[in-house]
Amino acid sequence: MNTDLEKQIVFRALATGTFGYLPVSTAQEEKNLEQIISNATTTADHEAIAAYYEKEAQALHAKHQKMSEWYKKNPTVNKSGFSTHCDIIATNDNKTAKEYEALAKLHRDMAKSAK
Repeated sequence: MNTDLEKQIVFRALATGTFGYLPVSTAQEEKNLEQIISNATTTADHEAIAAYYEKEAQALHAKHQKMSEWYKKNPTVNKSGFSTHCDIIATNDNKTAKEYEALAKLHRDMAKSAK
């Protein structure tokens, strides 16, 4: 593989096929989100932000849990206890996902009172 783009495409294909998820955010999406939040004034703006946070939360809830399950089903790969690490990361991701859900709720509430 000659380019970073090719590597990213292969990684995304493998992640989707193996673990059933794609990494959701990119650096560009994060930068765009900051700008969108800074300029949010309408119901549609806040609904879009809420939808983004909900998408992030859903991805985080599933990501490492699925990886842990995969490792547990493949003991030859899990010899070093990869599933344990995934379980810990999944617990932390679930906490982060709950914060994303709280942010989504705040933006849904803001959407109700927006112009």
